[in-house]
Amino acid sequence: MSTSEAAGARPVYKRKMRNYLLDVGLQLRYTLTIVVVAVFLTVGLGFKMYQATREISRIILFTGLADPATANELQKQFANSDRIVLWGIIGFGIVLVLSISAVGILITHKVVGPLYKISSLMGRVRDNRMSPAPAGLRKGDELQDFYTGFREMHEAVRARVIEDVNVVGAAVAALETSGAASTPAVQRALDELRQLKKRKEDSLEAPNTGDPRAV
Repeated sequence: MSTSEAAGARPVYKRKMRNYLLDVGLQLRYTLTIVVVAVFLTVGLGFKMYQATREISRIILFTGLADPATANELQKQFANSDRIVLWGIIGFGIVLVLSISAVGILITHKVVGPLYKISSLMGRVRDNRMSPAPAGLRKGDELQDFYTGFREMHEAVRARVIEDVNVVGAAVAALETSGAASTPAVQRALDELRQLKKRKEDSLEAPNTGDPRAV
């Protein structure tokens, strides 16, 4: 690799947790809904399992009451077994909640990411900042068709701004060379056309060199 290629090479992008939480309220709200459902199901099934385990332990214990020594030993073993089952259910519930939370944030990010890009572009258009063609979505993101339509709309609006700049520029040049700007009224109109042309030119931004994977 040449020196110029090395200088122009883009550094490896390191994704951070904050990149996955673009809309904290929305993502956590939906993730929490899924977690609450999972917790209720886990608690319900876990309680039934624990209850069934204790019931089996009592039945086996009653069958061994003819021998007190054996009954005491069985009681200790069943108590330990019940505790193991209980802690196993609790551990499974914790792992399940953490796993669902991580997957929920990841899945909602695939929707919030495109919406975040669309919202950012709409804000730039509102502020009269027309960037070139926005970067495409990452592979695996949702709303691909919707974003493609939005991107085409953005490109069409930018093309119209460029066309307006050319038309207004031609009109200004024609008025300046024709000598029709001798009257105050025409001069004011010409000044307004120059200002309009400048505003539209200023709104046309240069290509964005930032990493499109930042969201």
